[in-house]
Amino acid sequence: MKYFSPIIKPSRLNQIAFYALLVSGAYIILLWSPNVLGRHFRNWTKIIIYIFPWLVLCLAYSWQVLTNREHRLEIILIVSIIILGVANTSLSDDVSKSLDHMRTFLLTGIFALWAAMLLVTDQHRRTVFDGFCAACLAGIAGLEIIFWLARGPYGPGVFQIFVLHPIPLGTLIILLSPGPVRLILSPNFRLKLMGWLVVLLGGLLIFLTHKRGTWIALAAMLAVGLIYLARRQRYLVISILLAIALILPLQAKRMFARLDPNTPHYVSILQRLELYDFAMHIWKTHPIMGIGLRSYTHDQYLNNYPVRNQALRDFPYAVATLQTFDNMALTALVELGTVMTVLYLGLVICILVKYSRKLWSRPDPSILDWSRVLVLIGFAIHSLSYDSLLFPSVNWLFHVQLGIMAGFQASGGPAVESAAAPGLSED
Repeated sequence: MKYFSPIIKPSRLNQIAFYALLVSGAYIILLWSPNVLGRHFRNWTKIIIYIFPWLVLCLAYSWQVLTNREHRLEIILIVSIIILGVANTSLSDDVSKSLDHMRTFLLTGIFALWAAMLLVTDQHRRTVFDGFCAACLAGIAGLEIIFWLARGPYGPGVFQIFVLHPIPLGTLIILLSPGPVRLILSPNFRLKLMGWLVVLLGGLLIFLTHKRGTWIALAAMLAVGLIYLARRQRYLVISILLAIALILPLQAKRMFARLDPNTPHYVSILQRLELYDFAMHIWKTHPIMGIGLRSYTHDQYLNNYPVRNQALRDFPYAVATLQTFDNMALTALVELGTVMTVLYLGLVICILVKYSRKLWSRPDPSILDWSRVLVLIGFAIHSLSYDSLLFPSVNWLFHVQLGIMAGFQASGGPAVESAAAPGLSED
């Protein structure tokens, strides 16, 4: 039985759910920040905004949202991750602190992926979503640059309007980039011009933030993009990239050996290196279920931890103050636990493998379709320098992009407005 189907057809509810997804995303990306409207919304209001698209989809198709055959494996993994998320919170070192962060991670991430996977399934909706991304990027970049001009490069609140820090701001620009790319690939000259203007604004904002992690992420995207564009000479390109990959660790080792803990500029780098050992130390105490997402109890594990670099006298203070590993992979492994992390990575890899196979099966896959893979590569590289998925806007965009890949249809074809999600019939 499909709820409300006697009053509103499932196809209409499906369309409402899609636009609800965009409205929810607009709030999360543009308004969630406490520097905008976030502090004026109660928690229950935020929860409703986050989960409303998925609820409308359930009203339209009832149990088919759970039993969809085309996405059976993905749904099994999603449900398992949600269950493990609840278990992780209940077993957290501090349940009250973990509850809000786990709720935000699941509702703005996993449920958004689930909804997008069943809603964004055709060319028309992908085009609408990319237009939404272009508009968001233009607004974010424009306002951040204006604020930077008004306050100066070191003024209070600079690059903190939407995501509170310039590092996730760079990731946000990367995840929104399919929007201007679609405009640039359009045959319409005005749309091309608008696309290049948005790219210019985004590039200028990245330049102004001066964050190395963002530049490294863009360099990785460029390197993989070169392999795709130079397919006929791909072995030469791959050989060059492998040579670079072999040289970089040697150079990095020499650079790390010269780092002086008495130099303030080098202290943060040495502390990040020490965090790898410290993360493994905590993981050994709770390897299965983790210590709880953002339980803020890292300092409790310092008592029996021997600091490898004895010159880092302030390391315990840094751990107690920051309470972060500055690396999403380490955070997931330690705070979410091995089981949840492995299942989550399995979900991401499953979607990427299926999406890549669908693209390879097409005679002429578009550059835009492959660019979505580049976006996720850039996101993965950037996530090695901070806890990316703990920022709602970054979390939502990443998972919706994954959902678009999961809902991608190999047949392609002309733009069509979906009457229903794949496998969700009106019968």
